[in-house]
Amino acid sequence: MKTFKLIVLFGIITFSSCAQESKSPEAWLKNKTIELEPNGNYDFTEIGKAIGNKRIVALGESSHGLGKYYELKAALVEYLYKEKGFEVLAMEGGLGDINMAYSNIDTLSVAQLRDHTVFGNFRAAEVTPMFTLIKSASASKKPLHYTGYDTQASSGYVQELLTKIIKPYDKELSDSLQTRLWSYGRAYQAGKEGDSIAYEKHRNLFINTSAHAKRILVNNSDEIKKNFDVSDFQFQISQRTLEMFQKSTQLTYEDRYEDNALRDELMYENLQWIMTVLFPDKKIIIWAHNAHIENANAQNHTVKWMGHYLKDAYKDNYYALGLFTYKGNTYQHWTKKTIPFENNDNYFLEKKMMDTGKKVAFLNLETVNESKNSEWIFNQTHGYELENGGNISFIPKKRFDGLITVYKSEIPTYGK
Repeated sequence: MKTFKLIVLFGIITFSSCAQESKSPEAWLKNKTIELEPNGNYDFTEIGKAIGNKRIVALGESSHGLGKYYELKAALVEYLYKEKGFEVLAMEGGLGDINMAYSNIDTLSVAQLRDHTVFGNFRAAEVTPMFTLIKSASASKKPLHYTGYDTQASSGYVQELLTKIIKPYDKELSDSLQTRLWSYGRAYQAGKEGDSIAYEKHRNLFINTSAHAKRILVNNSDEIKKNFDVSDFQFQISQRTLEMFQKSTQLTYEDRYEDNALRDELMYENLQWIMTVLFPDKKIIIWAHNAHIENANAQNHTVKWMGHYLKDAYKDNYYALGLFTYKGNTYQHWTKKTIPFENNDNYFLEKKMMDTGKKVAFLNLETVNESKNSEWIFNQTHGYELENGGNISFIPKKRFDGLITVYKSEIPTYGK
């Protein structure tokens, strides 16, 4: 009798499995994805379940110019902070600018906290609620610590502070500091234009300026801390920022195209310092582009990105969430142009995800096993990433741990 029951039970399970597998890929995906914006309000409960107790969650974006991403990610940051115990937000912005401004948060308004820390493409109304949260939480028993990890300056906050500090020791350097630090961008432009002489001239000026400023700090540390009311943390951040300026430009003219790989290696180095020295026991949210947070390369891409290092180091404790959009308009920040797009080809990830009928669809890739219905997730699939050159090809399962796809987005709301 027991044997008969086991056979019947096995038959039911087998039938159920076959029934699931017999669904069409479209029906399977519709059943597997979750709507994150039911009734016009975000519900991130399923993302919370997917993340579990992981320490690091990285929020990507296929473009730095989509307002819906900023709105969604700001809301997700609030959810992770309030419901999942995340206490640190690491933004794709200057190590010095963000950390220094946050250390002076009591003196800054919400708008100043935003605009004095992030790159111009992030200074949008859609992220303002997140900075309101950071500001209000800073005075609570459970702050949302705000930090940055980029080797590049994202505002002029640290530069303005250094200009004041350096002046008593080297007025000429102080008066010309802004122009000298602009040489970073001039070296990059000269490299793109194939001008080796200008590249080396501006690169060397940037390196030498950063090294000279650091020497002034180190040689006069006690006096600077006292006269300018600089805390040990602020001094440490200023010094590390100048060190990273030097490291980030240590490329010969011939090796100049390795700048992306070097930047991401150093950003990982900064994040490691943040997670082991500044916040060794805290859960951290990382905000960046899809490329920076991915687990594995897109097709024909060879750079080892920041996310590759993080996945290698933290493995299952790291969750990379890629964001994509089906159609809309994105802001191309380096040309200041609005770029329309629509990914309506059946080979595109965005099309497949939006065929589920959801407006903001979430798919937890960690729970997806390979089958005839999920073949595209384990093979090269197209997606649209503006800063990566437009249409790219990648294996979703290898590149990310989870996917969010938005139906439509317009450019961010700037000037507010």
